[in-house]
Amino acid sequence: MAKYFKNVKSFDDLKNQFKALAKKNHPDAGGDVETMKEINCEYDALFVIWKDRYNKAEPQNRTEETAESTRRQFYTEFGWEGNNHDWNRSLKEIAQIVRAYVKDKYPTYKFGVRTSYASMCQELHVELKESPVAVYKTYEELTAEDKNRLINKYMHNNFWTLNCWSEEEEKNEIMRIWTEHGNFYKCLNELTQAVIDDVDNFVNSYNYSDCDGMQDYFHVDFYYFGCAQNNGNNIKVVPKTARIAKQETAPAEPTQEPAQAQEATPEIEKTGYNYKITRGEDTRDGSELWIVRIAESLDRAAYIAENNRMKEFGGYYSKFKHGFIFRYDPSEKLLA
Repeated sequence: MAKYFKNVKSFDDLKNQFKALAKKNHPDAGGDVETMKEINCEYDALFVIWKDRYNKAEPQNRTEETAESTRRQFYTEFGWEGNNHDWNRSLKEIAQIVRAYVKDKYPTYKFGVRTSYASMCQELHVELKESPVAVYKTYEELTAEDKNRLINKYMHNNFWTLNCWSEEEEKNEIMRIWTEHGNFYKCLNELTQAVIDDVDNFVNSYNYSDCDGMQDYFHVDFYYFGCAQNNGNNIKVVPKTARIAKQETAPAEPTQEPAQAQEATPEIEKTGYNYKITRGEDTRDGSELWIVRIAESLDRAAYIAENNRMKEFGGYYSKFKHGFIFRYDPSEKLLA
């Protein structure tokens, strides 16, 4: 008698029950390793039986699925493949996209983005180097949950010297650890954590990770350990204000010939739209960029579809430029 799979009614019901059990009991979700092994074993045995029943009842829709293939499909389906992932996109291209994203969205912050390669893997590293505002919470801003988490961290590293303490003693001990051991043992404030979470989510949207220790396989496009993991204690607070284009009542005198300032390419017609591509310069660092504008007015559905298409090619929309920004000439891809 099955221990975990109850009252299975069909082949699809078996697979759905497995999904529910895996979401609840997989070690990555806080489940028990031995329990997940038992579930996998039971699933493998039942899969053969219900697959055979299905193929006999539905010969016209015969399936060649295996327990292994459905297991991998399940893990990928539940968020392990980014919605912007493309096997044809190199890690160097992804790094360029990330650089452009953080520059455009967080112009008053400074990030370092680099890649590293080994014989069997490649890694993307994103580091927050400068912030225009305070990065860490003060002691007074710590919540009870923050304090508990920090104290557990300090005890784990043998930094905590108190057995019992008053609030004043707790404060002095935490401040001592911050002074002696650096910012790594502080707590990020909400604003900085929100920026880091956003950057992590953006990076992960370009990744593919189908790893499962229960099945002993590790399959990723690139390894990424998170922006917070690279912070250490080197984040500098450098107050800045975002650069705003000066608005004049009369056109400013050009400092160089228009042909030198930017180079326009012919308009491209594709999917019913006319794209106007202009090559220009990022005013913040002087790097090249291309701006793609659509001549036609788009409704919401059409804009969403076109925005997704541009993102697949590595572009992103800039409300300041009123167009899609690319760090390379996208003409060839838009024509394809």
